[in-house]
Amino acid sequence: MNSNNPVVSSIIKNYNTSQRAFLPKIVNIPLSQESESAYKCIVKPGDTVKEGDVIAQAELDKSWTSSLHSSVPGKIVSIDPCVSPNGHQEFAVKIKFGGALSYLGKLHQEKTPDSYSQRDIASILSKNGVVNTFKTSIPENLGLQIEKINSTHEKHNLVVRLFDEDPYRITDSLISKFYFDEIVKGARFVAKAINAKGIVFAIDTKSHEKDVFNNPQYKDIYALEMKIQRYPCGTPREIVSAFTRGPLNKICNFTLNKKDLFTDSSTIYEVYKAAALSIPCVDRMVHFSGNCLNASCLLDVKLGTNLRDIVPQIGGFIKEPAHIIINGMLCGTSVKSLDIPLTKYVKSVEFLSKKKNTDEQIYSCINCGNCRFACPVKLSPDILYNHTVNFKLLKETYSASSLACIECGLCNTVCPARLPICQTIKVLKNKLTE
Repeated sequence: MNSNNPVVSSIIKNYNTSQRAFLPKIVNIPLSQESESAYKCIVKPGDTVKEGDVIAQAELDKSWTSSLHSSVPGKIVSIDPCVSPNGHQEFAVKIKFGGALSYLGKLHQEKTPDSYSQRDIASILSKNGVVNTFKTSIPENLGLQIEKINSTHEKHNLVVRLFDEDPYRITDSLISKFYFDEIVKGARFVAKAINAKGIVFAIDTKSHEKDVFNNPQYKDIYALEMKIQRYPCGTPREIVSAFTRGPLNKICNFTLNKKDLFTDSSTIYEVYKAAALSIPCVDRMVHFSGNCLNASCLLDVKLGTNLRDIVPQIGGFIKEPAHIIINGMLCGTSVKSLDIPLTKYVKSVEFLSKKKNTDEQIYSCINCGNCRFACPVKLSPDILYNHTVNFKLLKETYSASSLACIECGLCNTVCPARLPICQTIKVLKNKLTE
């Protein structure tokens, strides 16, 4: 699928800086912010908290915990249900802002990887609540990922993708542009934590970072240039394939594989703040765009801030939004309410008018075969869909082919019946791995 990819140098150049969003009066922090873990709230209504205080914890295994922090100082108002950006209903801690800030506006002494042992880095990332948003639909605890990699006693590589896998999103590209030095420093923390054989930055061939790697201070980092005009591009499969076919495979004394640690610039920027500056995950860089807005922007937003509180800061709506798309048109989800709190796994929000509205009616499969032609890994998505939804029997080996699905969503985009094929195959994959 060739797409008119908006992630080109001309668009990125229109952005000069990121901006800090206004401090919210109220935040709603959902108690589920990463996959495979539910946080247990350790505060109650009436409690007073500071910015960065732990408000909930999740036990990852016998010796590891992950923490969820208050993004603002204030008083706990309530713990009520809310709808998260992924469409799930979760309990959320509502905090009314009040008091002095602990991190915002303060000077922080920068630490280096030499300040920590290898194991300490993974522990710090877990305690500071850093999640890996390489795949926004499955945000994983980065510290736990590192610990699992180390438990194999094998050498791995670190891959940092500096562009977005969804061509309708430019968040990671902008963070790479504005905070490249911080990303380099953050990558070195993670590289030490997994004792990486090599650090590879996957970059757009048109990106401004291309010539930076000629600088001797980046000699420990390899730049993997990728043509991102074709989707899917930023998956582990595509990155490994580009490395294997490209010149880096002959230069490096290592090779990439799907077992390596894959991250993105958003995640590594959070690593820098957590490890180098000792700041827990209390805010997030989010790109706001869409034809309902006067202008697009990249905002540093406090976690738990509702979309309704963000809209006035970006000039309000010039058109009434019919769709609110979280994390991109291809990889994201659609929500209906402005009372959605921003979480750790949100990278972008797009407000689209009724003019951009599409037919949402789900019809019956017409056996057109479009999904088969579009699938980059040569599956038969329609057969897997009918097996899962309509209970059509399949050989076990055939249904197991769903595990090869990279969840790019192309089957959905070409389906004239509007079937949720990608989501259904994901359900099948989960059943097979239980």
